[in-house]
Amino acid sequence: MEEYIRNNEEMLIIIYCFIILWLNLGYLREYKKIKRGLDEIASVDELEINPYSMSLDFIVLVFNFFRRWLIYILAVMMTGNVIVLIISVILFIVSLYDCLFNYTLEKLRKSNLLMILAVADSIYISVFVIYLFTN
Repeated sequence: MEEYIRNNEEMLIIIYCFIILWLNLGYLREYKKIKRGLDEIASVDELEINPYSMSLDFIVLVFNFFRRWLIYILAVMMTGNVIVLIISVILFIVSLYDCLFNYTLEKLRKSNLLMILAVADSIYISVFVIYLFTN
């Protein structure tokens, strides 16, 4: 199994990138419905979970690691390019800020940062996949 993974490393990364790209495009397609749904929630009291809990913070960080940060790490390691490193660090900082400071219902309603990150990630992943196909 280890040899299979080692021999097909790039193909597995491409499949992973396509899965994340599919999630991002689905989010972008449903963005207006999501915003409308957030506007329909009257207060934090209607939520089933506490948005201020540490366990929710942990879940959000783990989700973002697999949705965004792992691809940034892979792209930097596989390309070795300084420009890719700079773009990855910028995207990491913006997404970390979003995870840590855009968690209240009011901020989620007002912020377009998730959409901007989804667009940026989609472009980033697309360019990375093209790089993998051409090398």
